[in-house]
This record gives sequence, structure tokens and C-alpha cells, in this order.
Amino acid sequence: MAPLALTPVHAAVDRDAGASAPASSPLPELPRLAPITRPEPDITAVRELDRVLDQLTSQDARSRESARASLDEPIPGIVDAVRARVQDIRGSLDRDAAPRVLAEARREARKALKAEKGDDARDGKKKGADAKNTKDAKADKGAKKGAGDTKKGAADAKKGAGDDKKDTAGTKKDAGDAKKDARADQGAKKGADDDKDETEEDWLDFMLAVPRPRDSAWRDVVKLLAMERMLVAAGTTPAVRELIALHAYFGELLRIDLQRQIAKLRDKAVPALIEARQHDAKIVQRWANKQLDLLGRAIPGEAIATNDTQILADVLRAYGRVRDVDAMRAVLSFCNSDRARVRDAAREAISAIGEPGIWQLRDAYLNLTGEKPPREWSWDRVARELFATYDRARLAEVYKLMDEGVAAAGASKLAEATDAFDKVLARAPLFERRKEMVGAYVERAKALAADKREDALAMLRKALRLDPTGEHARKIEAEIAYLEGALLIERGTPDKFVLERALELDPAHAGAKAALASLGDKVAERKDQTNRHLAAGAVGLVAMLAMLFIARRRSDPAPSPGRASAAPPRPSAPPALQPPQRPSTAAPSLPNAAPEPAPPQRPSTAASPEAHVDTEAPQSAAPDASAALPTERVETK
Repeated sequence: MAPLALTPVHAAVDRDAGASAPASSPLPELPRLAPITRPEPDITAVRELDRVLDQLTSQDARSRESARASLDEPIPGIVDAVRARVQDIRGSLDRDAAPRVLAEARREARKALKAEKGDDARDGKKKGADAKNTKDAKADKGAKKGAGDTKKGAADAKKGAGDDKKDTAGTKKDAGDAKKDARADQGAKKGADDDKDETEEDWLDFMLAVPRPRDSAWRDVVKLLAMERMLVAAGTTPAVRELIALHAYFGELLRIDLQRQIAKLRDKAVPALIEARQHDAKIVQRWANKQLDLLGRAIPGEAIATNDTQILADVLRAYGRVRDVDAMRAVLSFCNSDRARVRDAAREAISAIGEPGIWQLRDAYLNLTGEKPPREWSWDRVARELFATYDRARLAEVYKLMDEGVAAAGASKLAEATDAFDKVLARAPLFERRKEMVGAYVERAKALAADKREDALAMLRKALRLDPTGEHARKIEAEIAYLEGALLIERGTPDKFVLERALELDPAHAGAKAALASLGDKVAERKDQTNRHLAAGAVGLVAMLAMLFIARRRSDPAPSPGRASAAPPRPSAPPALQPPQRPSTAAPSLPNAAPEPAPPQRPSTAASPEAHVDTEAPQSAAPDASAALPTERVETK
């Protein structure tokens, strides 16, 4: 790989917190707040949603229970799928039958709850009656003892009767007022108890307790309540937006249940509720303000009181979408946050609020720099100057480390330079001067020893990420491919593809050429050795077979005369050439008689089949000649 020249060392620039930006330093662009998008639902999520809803409204009780238990598990892409199905139900729902079905289910549930409370009350009354009887028995003893004292005080009572009559009129009047207040308190308490009964349990459980699978209104209400639970399980700001849309679509039908779901979500519901303050429907605006008040998040200072980074970022963006000028100061306090997600969200909100917040921007600039911004600066110029000053103040240490790294690289202290650059990237991964670090990382990778190829790979990959489209990017990629190929060769799993890729990116890469050549030599050497081994194996196999054949020939014993019958039978001659058979009256040979010597055989020109067999027989079959002598003698005669 050709050596890469290091980026020239830049002179260190004074970047103190209160210093103004140099005239040549470009101001950062204002980030733009992304609009709310509603993508098309994923087909997989739609099918899963339909499956759960079908099970929940089926006639099988076990299927309904199983589907009910699965509602609390979040499903990827469920928000968009719910939005599509809600639109379908919105068009098919029977607006008259649905409230009636829901009211009946709530009524049945309320009766069941009161029955349970009545049983508990009867048990309590029984225990109280026993306690009262015991108390009355003790009171009777005390009453008899105080009878005399009662008679003694009767006179005093008569004496004070006149005074009591005077106060009777006022007492009756107070009693009437007290009775009215008591009735009012009792009615309020009863209503509160009813509301409590309605909100303590789950409306979906109420509906499932009185199943009517064949009723379309019952099925639609059950599906709506089930989709509410799915959105709550998702718990994201887009999911809460769909919950609020349900209130806009169905009004009072789901209002109380939606309030219960919002109370469960708490801070997760705040961003969408802030956006709902600018909803098209007035009823939704009032409802959203009420819910924020109930959650204690009605004012900006309360709404940003959360430790969740994502929720805080969504709250800031929500204030930008509704262009809430009253929230400007709260949003500005996060424009210099160390958390990049929160900082970006705050700046997007400032950009969305725009011109109405110019006075808050000017005050923030004055508090930060001690100088008033020029009057001719527009709101966006003030915001850009403010953000640039924030960045210089926050990144003062980062700039200092960057300057130290560049100076070390200029002095060929590559280890110190890369260490300083690592600290810079840890604090600011998207640092504006990150391209100046590429040369130091490349030179440090080249300086590492051959046994540290993995460290060199890490350095080169970091350099490529810092400037993936730079002029030296292809050469860096070629070096990475070469090092990967070298590591594979060392591990015994060579791969020509990565080395060829290195030459494709950098045709002049000497290391890749040498590696490919050595890899080809090893393959050819391996092939030569294989042929030699095959030839040696073939020779050894032939020699082994020959030795086995010879050993078998030697191990076969020669057949004796007495075992002639064991010899293989001779092939019989054709019927036309068979010799005449001896008569059966021929005298058998005596056992003690000497064998008759065989006459010498004469050469015969007419080769009989038996003669042919005899001539072709091997020497090992010689003892069989004596057994064939009579036949041969007959032939000669």
C-alpha cells in the first residue's frame, strides 16, 4: 500500500467559552423538526393483529382466554396495524347498539361486585352483632346501678325544660340544613363509589365475562378495547397518539377507559397529550388539558421532569410542534445538553417555534456571552450564534485534545496522537475535524509489528469510518483486505477472494501480490506431494497383492493318490468321442497284485479331449495319471 500523507497540522485556535466565533467559521445550520408520519402497516403485524382479534371474539372460551393473556406483550409494528383496523371498525360500528352492549356488561359487572361486597358486609354484621350482645350485657349491669342517679336528676331536668324549649326552633332549622348536606354527601359518595367500581376493573374483562360472539356490536367493542391494551403495551408516543385518536373517533363510548389507560402510561403519555392541545376537535383539546392536569404535567416545568431520555426528547419536540412560546425557556435549557438526543430535540423545537421566541433567544445569548446581539440579527441568526457558542463552550476540552493530537502526529508520536484522538471521538463522535485524524491512524497501523495485525486492522477500520469517501479510502480498504487475508493464511484457512479484492482496490499493492503468489506455490506443492503419495501407495498395494498370491500358492498342499476323489472332476468328452466302456464282468484288480506297468505313450496326431486335458493339466496334478492309465490303455488298443 502506498504511504498516506498525514493531514497538515492546524494551528491551535483559542476556543474559550466566552470567545466569539471567528469571522471565517461557518455557523451551524438549524435542525428541522421532522413532520409526523404515518407509514403503511406491515402485513405481518396486520396478520398477527387479526389472529389475536379473531381468537378474542371466537366462541371458544379457551381461545378467548389465551388471546386475552397475549395482549400485554408488545408486537412490532402494531401501531400502524391498529390504525388500519380502527378505521375499519369506525365505518362498521353500530353507534346505537355498541353503548348499550357496553352498558349491560358494566351493569352485570357492577352487580357482581356489589354481591361480593354484600357477602363481606353480612359477615361483618354477624361479627358486629356478637360483639354488640356482649357489650349490651355489660351495659345492663351499669344501667341498674345508675337508676337511682337518674331519678335524682329528674328534678333538675324539669327545671331546665324551659331553656330547652327556647332552643328548639334553632335546633330544628339546623337539623334541616344538616339533612340536606347529608343527602348531598351521600349522593356524591354513591356516585364516587359507582365511578370507582367502574374503573377498578377492566372493561375488556367485563365484556368477555358476558360473551356474545354472534353479536357484531359486541365484537367491535371487544376489538376496540383489545387494541387499546395493545397500544398501551407498546407505550410509545405514536401509540398514545392513536389512543387519543380513539377518543376523537368514538367520543364518550371509550372516554372513561381511555382515561384509565392514560393513567397507566403516566409520563409516556405526556408528549402526545401536549400535541393534542392543538387537536382539530375541541373536545379532544379539553380532554388532553384535563389529563395533563391529572398527571401533574400541565406546565412546561413539570412536563420536562423525567429521567427518560426518549420521553424528554419527545416532550421537547411536542412543544415545538404546538409552537408553545411559554415553553421556550424550558426548551432552551436543554440546547447545550451532554445527551445528543436531548440536545438535538431541543434545537429542533427552537427551530420549529421560530420568530415568536426571538426575545427569549436574545436573552439567552445575553446571559451566555454578556453582550446583546445586534438588532439587525434575525431570530435564526441569533439561534445559530447561540448554538455555536454553546458548542465551543461544551467542546473546549475536545478542541484542546484535538490540538494536542495533531501536534503529536506532526512530531511522529503516533501512539500519543491516536490516544488523544480516541478521547476526542469518545466525547464527540461526529467532531467536525475528524478527517484530520485519518493519517495518524493509518501510519500507526503501518508501524505495528506483524504479530499485531488485529490491532492494525482496528486502526484502519477506524480511519475508514472517519472519512469513508476520502481520496485515500480505496487504499485503506485495500490494506484492510490484505490484512484480513494474511490473518486467514496464518490461521490455516486461506482465502484468495480477499487478496484479489485488495488488488482490485489497489493494483500496486505489493503485499497482496506476494501473498497470492505464495498461496499458489503452496497449492502446487500440495498437489505434487499428493501425486507422489498416490504413486507410492499404488506400488505398495501391487506388492502386497503379489505377496498374498505367492503365499497362497505355496500354502496349497499337493493331492495324494488316495485322495484322488478330492481332485476336481475332469470335463467329460462329447458322446461321439467317449471311449468304449469296459464290461462289468471284468475281473477286479487284486489287492496284492502288482500294478501293471504302463506302456509308453505314443504321440498322437488326433488330439482327443482327454488328451488335451492331460496336456494342459498343471504339474501338481501328476499323481492322477495312474488313475487314468486303464482308460489310456483302452484308447491305445
